[in-house]
Parts: sequence; C-alpha cells; structure tokens
Amino acid sequence: MGSVLSGSRTLIGAALALVLIVPVALPAVAQDPSAVPAPVLADLQVDGGALAAQFMDTLGLPEVDKVARLDHFLADEFQIVRADGSRLTKVEYLAKPADVHEYTIADVVATQHEDIVIVSYTLATTETIDGVKQTTTAPRLSVFHWDGADWQLAAHSNFGALSVTAEPSAAPAA
Repeated sequence: MGSVLSGSRTLIGAALALVLIVPVALPAVAQDPSAVPAPVLADLQVDGGALAAQFMDTLGLPEVDKVARLDHFLADEFQIVRADGSRLTKVEYLAKPADVHEYTIADVVATQHEDIVIVSYTLATTETIDGVKQTTTAPRLSVFHWDGADWQLAAHSNFGALSVTAEPSAAPAA
C-alpha cells in the first residue's frame, strides 16, 4: 500500500509540474522564430503619420492592386467605423474599399506601447465611398499592431466634421 501511495504522489507531483510548466513554455515554442520584435518608432508623430499615409496611399491605387495590398496591410481583426456609424470587418471592407483621390494629413498625435501604435490625426480628403464622391476634413483614429514583420492596421475610425454652436451670452438687464 505504501508503494502505491508513493507512486500516486509522484504521479500527482509530475502532473502538477506539467500543468505549471506547459503554459509558460508553450508561448515560447509557439512563437515564430523569424518574428522580429516591434520596432520602437524614433519620431512617433512622423512615423505615425507615415503609417496613416500608407493606408491613404493604398486606397489611391487601382482596384486590383488596392485589394491585394489591403489584404496584407489590414489585420485579420480589422474593423472600420465610418462617420455615418456604419461598421465593416476586413472581409466586408475588402469587398468595397474607399477610393482616395487626394488627401492631406495634419495634427498627428501618435503613441506607442510595445507592438501597438495609435495615431490620431486630421484628414482632409477627396474620396469616393459607396459610389459617392465627397470632400471632407475630419479627425481620424487608426490603430496599428506589429505582426512580427510589418505594421498592420487593426482599427480605423472616421469622425464627422467638427462643428461648434455658439450661443449669445446674456446681456445685462438695463
């Protein structure tokens, strides 16, 4: 009976060690050895603006080239939220991406934490969306993540043009 109990303790101890070690070891084994850690962007505003410009430049390409490049540039989890509130996933967006005719990026603010870069900016653009050509200036927000080889766009949002409503101040009673 003593040897059975001793063997059970050894088996339980080995199982416990396996349960504790495997979750720690698996990520290291599962990582692509050719994957490179995310580069630290030297000038966040310039490099963040360049990432946003890469998206706009891609949207200016002819349709076949645009879709092929977007398929690589957009992360699998990509979502876009447009100013009208419509939302598209990567598959939906690839079916009908916007056509950018011209654009200007300004007021870039970018932050980075490890493999995530978030870029907010003002975009003045002339583009065609769902067959409607429009010229707008509005804030945008793009989220990029490092996939081990390239920056990919994971999320993008278009905000409506800013408007300010001023109310007259109350005049003192006479």
